[in-house]
Amino acid sequence: MVSQLPPAPAPAPAPPKFPQPAPTTIFTIGDDLLLEIFVRLPSLPSLVRAAFACRAFLHAVRSFPTFRPRFRDLHPPPLLGLFVRHRVGDIPSFVPLRGLADPDQSAVVRGSDFFLTRVPDDQGFWNVTNLRDGYLLLHNWEHRLFAAYSPLAGVLHRIPAPPEAVRELYILSPPEERHGSFRLVCVQEDGLQVRAVVFSSDTGEWQVLPWAEAAAINKNHPEDDKHCLPPRTGKLVDGRIYWTRHDYVIVLDTATLQFSSMDLPPYMYGQKPFVVGETKDDKLCMVCAIDEEDTIAVWVWRADADRVEKWMLDKEVEVEDLSTLKLVAVKQGFVHLHWMAVEEPGIVPLCDFFSLCLEKEEMKNIFSLYEYELEWSYPYIMPWPSSLVIKIS
Repeated sequence: MVSQLPPAPAPAPAPPKFPQPAPTTIFTIGDDLLLEIFVRLPSLPSLVRAAFACRAFLHAVRSFPTFRPRFRDLHPPPLLGLFVRHRVGDIPSFVPLRGLADPDQSAVVRGSDFFLTRVPDDQGFWNVTNLRDGYLLLHNWEHRLFAAYSPLAGVLHRIPAPPEAVRELYILSPPEERHGSFRLVCVQEDGLQVRAVVFSSDTGEWQVLPWAEAAAINKNHPEDDKHCLPPRTGKLVDGRIYWTRHDYVIVLDTATLQFSSMDLPPYMYGQKPFVVGETKDDKLCMVCAIDEEDTIAVWVWRADADRVEKWMLDKEVEVEDLSTLKLVAVKQGFVHLHWMAVEEPGIVPLCDFFSLCLEKEEMKNIFSLYEYELEWSYPYIMPWPSSLVIKIS
């Protein structure tokens, strides 16, 4: 008798099929999360390299105006080095900031023209008259030539000579903005009167403004003082140029091209020359070294409890030996200064360059130079690239 086996069980139903999730990549991250990643990059050069990796990254950085101030709040301004002007020499020399831990910042220095090879070398001596937004403003005194040069972009803008002898050249707009348009402002002084001379790249012409009398700028101008502007003290901050005298401050509004004056901070009459600049949050500030107290005083122009704007003491930073200290510049909340060692016969003096963070009150030694003929120094800070702000059509 043949035994019968039970029928085989029916196969189990197949599990339902769900679509496989798309892989998550950097390109699928929203702009908000992408900017949270970018704001944690170590420096501005790193951000530039990341932003230009693809169009989506560049769009994210450009499209959010609040990203730039937030990034600046978290990162110090990238100091790339120092341009040094000598009493002897035909062109300024550049001293790079060495020992950088950030490879992207080092790559910026290596890939830029800080040797100024595109500046004509057959036309005599070139002097740095100002440095702003990454552009060196150069003046050839022998041939009355002017030029604006960007070592980062390798772009040279030749500027025709003004109709009058002028001094202290200031650039008001970087040449990349407004499709290459920019303005330059110079000043001309004749004893107790001063006037502005303005160049527009749109017209290629200079405009000479009317004279302003010292007594009209400040009614308390001393009668025995036969000069109006102190030499080489002008600083451009937020569209205004400030010249600090020992008794008051002369101001030129570059929008209206009108001169005015403002008082010095309290108790600062007759102190060492001030340096005007901006704090980390772009407020007007004034820094002065006070020998008697071995301190660097920082005054900020802001409103008091009654909403009256005036100079207010922000802080005093104690330092040692101010006798050979020279304040160079105040940029984005950092005071750049140097100490020159006392000269001895037969010994090359040593000059130490420092950077003082006003927010943290921290002093950092940047580098030292053995220098016989150091005349002026200009800290070169990498500007925020306009390509990260302006949408190119």
